Amino acid sequence: MSAGFTGIDVTVPKDKYLEILGFTIYTYLAGRITAYSGIMGGKRSLGEYIENFIYGKVAEVALQTFLVKEYGLETLTDLDIADFVLGEYLPDIIAFRRDEEYEQAHFWVEVKEVRRDQKWLLIPASAVRSRPYDAYVAVWVGLPDEHIAWLVKYVPQVEKVMGEGWKKRLAELEEIITNIPCKVIGFVPWGDVELVIRAKEKTLEAGRALDAKYGQKAWHYFSGNEKLYDPSNPSWKGSQVKENVGFFLGGLARSSDWSAFIDLMLRNQRLVEKVPIERKSRRDVPDICKALSSDDFRELFEKCLEHQLRNIKSRYRSIKRDTSWFQQPLR
Repeated sequence: MSAGFTGIDVTVPKDKYLEILGFTIYTYLAGRITAYSGIMGGKRSLGEYIENFIYGKVAEVALQTFLVKEYGLETLTDLDIADFVLGEYLPDIIAFRRDEEYEQAHFWVEVKEVRRDQKWLLIPASAVRSRPYDAYVAVWVGLPDEHIAWLVKYVPQVEKVMGEGWKKRLAELEEIITNIPCKVIGFVPWGDVELVIRAKEKTLEAGRALDAKYGQKAWHYFSGNEKLYDPSNPSWKGSQVKENVGFFLGGLARSSDWSAFIDLMLRNQRLVEKVPIERKSRRDVPDICKALSSDDFRELFEKCLEHQLRNIKSRYRSIKRDTSWFQQPLR
């Protein structure tokens, strides 16, 4: 269960879960895993890959569901695009619908999934420096770790020999997957991430602004040798974390003005300033975009995304997908 923070309840239905499963398996079988190397600490099994990757995709779909239900804003993630989008630096919301057309997102959102009793939204400092986003959205996902195990009940040979205890447990898993419970907790704009960095450097004005918005001790720059804490419960001690910009989920939920978030999305302008290109980062640019040039890493990937979406629209007549990922050719 979630750790007592508030949020907007959303459910992700089983058909979406299955499509996420299809997309995830496609990325594995088609050798696309390198596009998600942030998840892959090294070579992992298909099962480990699926369990980790699906959490993030369910969180994205939960945010999509919330945006269309509460604000009538239809958005597309890479799950919804007619073909696979390449790139290691991409927004989780690829495009949104404006009138009758889908418009490429220039306001880049990263959706961060929250699991079980997690209390903080953590943004790795290395990612903040090299691949920053205009907003970070926290979504709690109520999936059990072993969520994909229910698939074995559909293997005829397994079903014949399965004991009653197995059948009961797999039925419980499938019940959760039928309507996956989620909570859209809140969001952090890029400017507040910058404030945490400035506050770390002892800028008092930045700290006061963050206290006023999120609450005292509800934000922190974790240096890499500190443990998580709960500002509302001094006796609670969490695990040690690496270097991260952190926002306590309780303060995040209270401070989030979703109307302002929608305004930012529709204004569709980046908040992040220029991201310098390092020599090693040029290797992350997909081959189809090598001819593009920019001295701004973020702009380069925006151009790369634009190039791919233009080609996809030319080939499929729309960037929006109309077939299942289970039908995608494994080329």
